[in-house]
Amino acid sequence: MREAAARRMQMVFFRTAALFLIALTASCQAREVIKISEFPEQDRPISESISIVSWNAEKGGNPQFNSDLSRLIILDRPDFVFLQEARADLLETKRIGGYFASSWSYPWLNGNVIGLLSLSYVPPVRVQPMPSNHREFFITAPKLSLVTEYPLVNGQRLLAINVHLLAFERWGTNGIGSQLNDLKIAMQEHTGPIILVGDFNTWSHKRLNLVQEIADELNLTEVRDFPPGRRMADKQASFLNWLFGIDEGLPLDRVYYRGFTHHSAKILPYESSDHSAIQVTLELQPPPSSPSN
Repeated sequence: MREAAARRMQMVFFRTAALFLIALTASCQAREVIKISEFPEQDRPISESISIVSWNAEKGGNPQFNSDLSRLIILDRPDFVFLQEARADLLETKRIGGYFASSWSYPWLNGNVIGLLSLSYVPPVRVQPMPSNHREFFITAPKLSLVTEYPLVNGQRLLAINVHLLAFERWGTNGIGSQLNDLKIAMQEHTGPIILVGDFNTWSHKRLNLVQEIADELNLTEVRDFPPGRRMADKQASFLNWLFGIDEGLPLDRVYYRGFTHHSAKILPYESSDHSAIQVTLELQPPPSSPSN
């Protein structure tokens, strides 16, 4: 029993040390946005029925990821693909356009710059990175969200936000709360349809409640009918879940929407990341009619 306890403590020590080493070696990037591919459908708005994929790329570390992403785009042909923990060079096919927002790099990743990729066939009319005001471990790079806006077939604008929320806050929620408040302000200024999608790092009920409060305030609906298979927060040993305050059974990857009717949700069969790729189809609702005089 003592030997087992000692081994557990040793594992915790090394994992904690590794996390701090990652934080200390992180290099913060200027949150620049670059176009990585041309958009093939320049002259049309987004149609009434749309398909969305969200996927945390796990830094593209699996050599199979690039080909899986190309296969997803060619075979599943979603209208939007939102990637977190991505690299600009992950997109090999030129069938879809996209913007990459850089967030941070690590020397032990060969200096690869990690960030967000937002891909679509129709070009956005606005692209804006939103870095968090707080940093993980107080010293590493901030997390990032990428805001894009698209013309819709009914004359409205679609606000799409690719989200990667702060992860490491053991005893508080100031960081994620501040990041969510910035996103709320961005969404409050928009009167049309919204999709809010990505890795929310909702590994505790306290963090999930903060996200849900914003969703309720802005009349956003969460897609909840995914089949089993989304990345859960509590996949590691129960002792580590207890140590870091991780609650059981909470998915990290989520989709919220406004101004649409939800039709389907599924898990795509790709295994080249520690997160599953999730896909949602939505149907645009008619815009609210103006009151008659």
